[in-house]
Amino acid sequence: MKFSTILLLVLVALCAAFGTAEAGWIKKQLKKAEKGVRRVRDRARENLDVVAGYTGVAAQAGLLPGK
Repeated sequence: MKFSTILLLVLVALCAAFGTAEAGWIKKQLKKAEKGVRRVRDRARENLDVVAGYTGVAAQAGLLPGK
């Protein structure tokens, strides 16, 4: 048998075994990750003007490839 077939059978068995379990733990973990991503996104929006200024300076100094 091919490895992909074995992997598929294992995944189906895991889904059958844990499919009816409560998703409380993983839901909490995903909420924590989402909260972290949201914080990073908000800080990036707040500091976009500062970063854009540094990008122009870096481009003039030849530190950025391309432009």
